[in-house]
Amino acid sequence: MFTSPSRSMSRWLFWSAGIVASYVLLAWLVLGVRSTEIVLWPSAAVAAFALITRGPSMVPAVLLASWVSNYLLLGWGLQASLIIAAGDALGPLLGWWVLRRRPARWQEFQTTSDAIWFIAAMGMMAAAVSAAVGATAAAFYGIGHTPLTPDLGVQWWVTDMTSIVVLTPAAALLRALSWEEMKASLHWETVLAPLLALVGTLLTYTMPTGQSALPIGLASLVFLPLLWTAMRLPLAVSASLNALIAVVIVTATVLHHGPMYSMLGSDRFVSMQIILLAMAAALLLAGLLANERSQALKQVRDINATLEKKVNRRTAALQIAQATTQAQLRFQESLLNALPNPVAFSDPQGRFTRVNVAFNLLVGLGGPEIHGRTGTQILGTTLGRIWEEMDHELLSGSQQATREAPYLHPDHEPTVWILNKALVRDAVSRQIVGVVTSMQDITALKQLQQQLSEDEQRFRFLAEESPVPLVITRTTDAALLFSNKAADALFRGSYAQYAGQSMRHLWGDSVSRDQLLQRLQREGGVVRGMEAQFRRFDGTEVWLLLSVTRGRYRDDDALIFAFKDITEVKARESELRNLAYTDTLTGIPNRRYFMARAAAELRRAQREGTPFAVLALDIDRFKLVNDQLGHQTGDAVIRCFAQTCMQQLRGQDLCGRLGGDEFAILLPQTNRQVAFDVAQRLRLAIQEASCLPPASQIGMTLTTSIGIAEFLPISSISDSDELLDRADQALYRAKESGRNRVEIWTAEPGAPV
Repeated sequence: MFTSPSRSMSRWLFWSAGIVASYVLLAWLVLGVRSTEIVLWPSAAVAAFALITRGPSMVPAVLLASWVSNYLLLGWGLQASLIIAAGDALGPLLGWWVLRRRPARWQEFQTTSDAIWFIAAMGMMAAAVSAAVGATAAAFYGIGHTPLTPDLGVQWWVTDMTSIVVLTPAAALLRALSWEEMKASLHWETVLAPLLALVGTLLTYTMPTGQSALPIGLASLVFLPLLWTAMRLPLAVSASLNALIAVVIVTATVLHHGPMYSMLGSDRFVSMQIILLAMAAALLLAGLLANERSQALKQVRDINATLEKKVNRRTAALQIAQATTQAQLRFQESLLNALPNPVAFSDPQGRFTRVNVAFNLLVGLGGPEIHGRTGTQILGTTLGRIWEEMDHELLSGSQQATREAPYLHPDHEPTVWILNKALVRDAVSRQIVGVVTSMQDITALKQLQQQLSEDEQRFRFLAEESPVPLVITRTTDAALLFSNKAADALFRGSYAQYAGQSMRHLWGDSVSRDQLLQRLQREGGVVRGMEAQFRRFDGTEVWLLLSVTRGRYRDDDALIFAFKDITEVKARESELRNLAYTDTLTGIPNRRYFMARAAAELRRAQREGTPFAVLALDIDRFKLVNDQLGHQTGDAVIRCFAQTCMQQLRGQDLCGRLGGDEFAILLPQTNRQVAFDVAQRLRLAIQEASCLPPASQIGMTLTTSIGIAEFLPISSISDSDELLDRADQALYRAKESGRNRVEIWTAEPGAPV
């Protein structure tokens, strides 16, 4: 696969070979027809074409082709051939350089400026340089059999210039012509006009030679179809036709035919060159002028077509916008009339311009009777005055105005309306174009407000005078919104003093209020029969039974309380509870409470797998104390015994009196060793306590015997009674062993501890 440099080299070699072959072949053909007084030198056109199309890279090819033609075909000397070849290459190279340096970019025969610069640079300057170099070489070295004349350089210049101007544009334009452009240009005119020009040329230049000027005049008629092709056909066609006709004219003249040969001597060739040069330049310029005119006309047509499309689109858009606007106006009219509330538009002077059907029904007038009249004229004095005052307020700078106003309906029923007014501005200029007014009948609303106001006054009277304490607080912050006389008396404060202040501090604890809010949410906003402890404003505590509902009070989310003082009831309940679960003599839990706690602790230990212990104890020889010192002393001893036990226990332990001098102690989460230590400490404390009166003569010390029963997770104990029974068995064992000692229950009756 070829790389990019190899492809470029191949292309250069191809073009170079083509240029050399064309140059030498055309020189051979011209020299074969006539070796003296050469009218056209096509090889000069080949050199100019090579530089125009391929640039300076073709200089070696031109140099080689010129040297071959001069040295081999013309038989000139080696040095002269080399110098003339250098001139033939230097001239086109300078012409190419000038074309590339022109102010406007060289576009290869697209504008008349391109043609003028080509004729000046390639036709005149390049040919002049080549001719001057060639004439100089001929003067110094000679050029073989070619005669040297004083005007040899001018002859060569005219010949090269004519060849370049006549032949080079045709070759360059044909090279640039694409196949699509060629097919697009094929029509009857493309074929007929060149055919007429070619046939006319052949007929004119094949006639016999004579001395009359008439043939020369006829020969000039060939210019007319050529000019027609230049103005009407693609430039490549007209330039090619011109080159072909020039070759025909030159060939016929060289072969002694045609009107040009009738001219005198060598003048015929110079005149023919000038005619061909002028005709080629004129046709080239005419064709380019026609192209520029066609392009300008095409641009004008395109602009006109674009403008026409834009105008059509704009017209269609305006028609659509007009139709849309009309549809919107119809929709607005329908919407306006469909509104149940009266709506009216008025201009800045206060004159009605548009109203809906509801407004017509309100005032009892049709549209024509309303339009152009003011608010006072249509709505009466009272409402009309308010109407015009609101218009003036808006036009003075307000953005919107709202006001209530009475109106006497045509059926003489007084009504109340709320007027809402706003300015109407132009969407583009933002200028005020009027005022729109919407009216709403609020008669029923005002009546309802009056009814509600009267109902509120009645409710307030009933609430104020109600014997039930009533309080209303805001839900969010517990601010006091209302309290009646009974509530003021209950809480020992006045509403006037604490209105708006938070009542959170009156709750016994904040948890109760939070629980109340949760119940209200859970139970549909109403809670009945809830008990809670409160603090009065003077600091005293009170128990209250609540009935609460959640609702609205004067636009606030509120809690409405009804209270009942149950302080005495709670005190009686506490007293009864103490009587039921407390030993009246000692103040410690009685048997019922102790057994309930023991059963609960047993269940917890079974559930959690933890041990606990029960102590059974009584007073040694208590019957002797009771018999000798009396029951009052016995009761005092029992109270002292209970207090001593309570002092030795931990916070989680429980001591209870089972009856008489029998006591029991519950030790949660305690094994037998710790229970034994507690029992020993308790036994010593009883022994050292001064529970007996000092003056007693019974001669004894108060002691106690203690039995311990332990519950383990692996135990088979089913209830607390069984555990207490084991502790009693251990107690009896302590009694039998001499009293004032501690025994732990075991399964073997005689097992030591």
